[in-house]
Amino acid sequence: MSLVKPVLEIVGLEKHFLNCEALRGVDMSIPAGQIVGLLGPNASGKTTLLKTVAGLLQPTAGRIHYAEGAEPGPEARKTIAFCPDALTFPGWMRVRDAFGFYREMYSDYVQARADELMGILELDQLQDTYVRRLSKGMKERLVLSLTFSRETRLYLLDEPLDGIDPVGKMKVIDAILALQPEGASTLVSTHLVKDIERIFDSVYFLSKGRIVFTGACDAMREENNQTVEQAYLEVFIREGSI
Repeated sequence: MSLVKPVLEIVGLEKHFLNCEALRGVDMSIPAGQIVGLLGPNASGKTTLLKTVAGLLQPTAGRIHYAEGAEPGPEARKTIAFCPDALTFPGWMRVRDAFGFYREMYSDYVQARADELMGILELDQLQDTYVRRLSKGMKERLVLSLTFSRETRLYLLDEPLDGIDPVGKMKVIDAILALQPEGASTLVSTHLVKDIERIFDSVYFLSKGRIVFTGACDAMREENNQTVEQAYLEVFIREGSI
């Protein structure tokens, strides 16, 4: 039995809003050194789950255990880098200012990682460009670069491929593979399964706030002769979600 503790463990997580049960008894365990997919159609609860893990929302019930026994709140947030699906920047901010802000804000910011990411995602020639003038796809690349400029234990990526052209998607996927530190893990929420499934070690399918399937990707391919996309379609058609 492995004595290595997961970087994230969720037990019975619930999140209720006024007339909505966004999360209903979610259980998850994210091992160290893995890239895990959180897959589901829009409005399935993926963003709510990531925001709750990141400490931006308070859970209604359940427990979240973070890396190295960190307590929920500011201590836990030091072990997490969250890449939201949208991030608002001040109108005066240029690309270089955004990196400067992260450098001042986070003690785990690593300039060498930021420089490498700017090269991979083709932001190095845009450092003097105002962020507000970037295309949606380039803004997505910027937020991803800022997230991975931190060297931490867990990366949470919310729909990182949304609004990015096919070539840009490949660059984002390559960046995720190249920049995840040894022993760290990445949890990626997306509904664009086919575009990104090759990088996942395991997946969780989320439907209407519940985990309806979980599995190791290699086993799905080798034992069931099934791609992640095929399993996704099978499960969510059965659930009536797509």
